[in-house]
Amino acid sequence: MVVLVGEPIVIGKDKFKIGEDETARRELRVVRVHDDVIQVQEEVHGIIALVGASSSVNIKKEELKNLIKVVREQFGWTDVCE
Repeated sequence: MVVLVGEPIVIGKDKFKIGEDETARRELRVVRVHDDVIQVQEEVHGIIALVGASSSVNIKKEELKNLIKVVREQFGWTDVCE
């Protein structure tokens, strides 16, 4: 099954402590934006978002494995990691 453009797939979730009494939730998703383009989205709740011109996404080893699995199986990118 090939997933259509625009349908996000969750590839990781976790929580982490950011203060004495505050915990942030994090969700990592991948979205197919074109036939040969994907977008990795990181959504964090529980902290103040910073505004900037660039951003980065931290990907855990297991999340990378899930990302590779999703793009191969659901987006039809069978040549990834051959």
